[in-house]
Amino acid sequence: MNYRFFHCDTAEGLSFFLMTLGRWTVCLFLSALLSGCAKNLSERSLSKIPVGLTAKSTSSIAHVEQHREESESNPRAVTVDEVPLVLNQEKIIQMVHLKSAQVRADREEMNAAKNGLLEFQANLNRFEPFVELRNNLSDFPHRFGAFGNSVETVAGVKKETFEGGVLTMEGGGAYSRFTFDKLMSGHKEEESGGGALVRIRGEKPFFGSRRRQERIIAQAFQESTARKAQLLYLKNYRSYVDSALSYFNLSVYYSQLIKIYQRYVDDLNALAKHPQLKVSDVKRVQSVMGSAETTRNTYDARLREYTQILEAHIGIGPGEEYTIEMPEYRLSTIASNARNPAGLSRLIEKAGQNNPTFRVLNDAISDTELQRQQAIKGKYDVTAFLEGTLFPVGSESFDNRLDGWTVGGGLNVRLNDRHVMEATRLKAEAQIRQFKATIEAEEILLRQRILTMTHGILDNHNNRKKISEVVQQKSEEYQQRLKAYFDGGVNIDQLLDSRSELASQESGLASNQYNSADRESNLLSAIGNIYEIVGLTFDD
Repeated sequence: MNYRFFHCDTAEGLSFFLMTLGRWTVCLFLSALLSGCAKNLSERSLSKIPVGLTAKSTSSIAHVEQHREESESNPRAVTVDEVPLVLNQEKIIQMVHLKSAQVRADREEMNAAKNGLLEFQANLNRFEPFVELRNNLSDFPHRFGAFGNSVETVAGVKKETFEGGVLTMEGGGAYSRFTFDKLMSGHKEEESGGGALVRIRGEKPFFGSRRRQERIIAQAFQESTARKAQLLYLKNYRSYVDSALSYFNLSVYYSQLIKIYQRYVDDLNALAKHPQLKVSDVKRVQSVMGSAETTRNTYDARLREYTQILEAHIGIGPGEEYTIEMPEYRLSTIASNARNPAGLSRLIEKAGQNNPTFRVLNDAISDTELQRQQAIKGKYDVTAFLEGTLFPVGSESFDNRLDGWTVGGGLNVRLNDRHVMEATRLKAEAQIRQFKATIEAEEILLRQRILTMTHGILDNHNNRKKISEVVQQKSEEYQQRLKAYFDGGVNIDQLLDSRSELASQESGLASNQYNSADRESNLLSAIGNIYEIVGLTFDD
């Protein structure tokens, strides 16, 4: 339905009062249009960049990449380029972020998706200059046989908003040329004239605008694409960090095992060369020493394998030198705080706050709820429009509109298909339930993961002191049996068994330390510290 609620065409002698009233009516309507659209736009579009991923308290994802570029161009910005390179847990996390080829590829995919969203939003809020030529050919045989054409050439700008509002401003010139049949003279006469015009038109949607609904759905799709890319980047980054830390911890573990068995071999070698060793026991010692050397060599091969994988994860190239920092195995502050229920609850809460999946799903719920609300009130599609034209300059002719103006407006009302709106509402509600259930399931898994890791860390910590005491006892026992062997108190098998038990207990202590370090690394990842270390934060 189209209803033209006002129209006025002035000629000579139109009151100045009416002209002024018309001009102010146009201005007030357009002011309301722009302010309303701008408000809605700012609330909905510009501030709704999903997953507020920033670097070092900045405000956009782009700064993450800027931070990376600055870090790579200025080695002093981060410590990963120090010489000689010393690898520890924090350094591993930094290097995965800055140097891992796969992480960098995922980051660029995320940036591309984010810029695709910004491109989409820019298209919905575009500001378009234009030049247009309009030509109307007319024939009025019952009006003195009038025949001719009217030409308008205008230049202007068009502004659209996400909410579906449109503002058009244009100015230019008009020219008309007509021929007339003169009944009295019996010949044709020609008249022409030209003038200038200034025109403003505004459109504003109300209620359940179909254009707005379509744009909300389209933007939701674009945001979903951006979210998936961001979530993929964050998940893959965490996965690569977890993997790199795992191989780092394995490298440390096998380095310890190599040292343990090298001491084992050294002790047996010293025993084999001892002048008081019985000749009949030499081959027995050499046999056990050969077995220890084989075990050491096996561990050395595994260490080379794990360090090569670690190098690939953190971007260390062939020939680059580095050392591995041996960690201090003590209970971390994070794990220590989990001893009491309150500390454990705070740990789980922090993990939820830093979990990118929760942020993405909550944003998705907000967007889907917007679609649901739009579908509920989308029975009617109402658009109001207002247009005003001024003719400040013109020539004396039959078509003279000098100092004239027109104001026109109306309403466009359409009924949206209720079946489509109902299906849209039901779909949105189902998606919201899905997102909430996914969050609930993720929360359960996250809580269970943290409980398992913290309990394992605390158990290992409690057992480490006992294992260390056993190691000390076995070391003293070996020294006692070594003395007893040369005094004739024990045989060679008893002596070798004692040294083997010492190596076994030392290996058990190394295993305890490795399990604790691996669980600490996983806990660091679960609560989101791996994001904080490289400057990635999640803004509300």
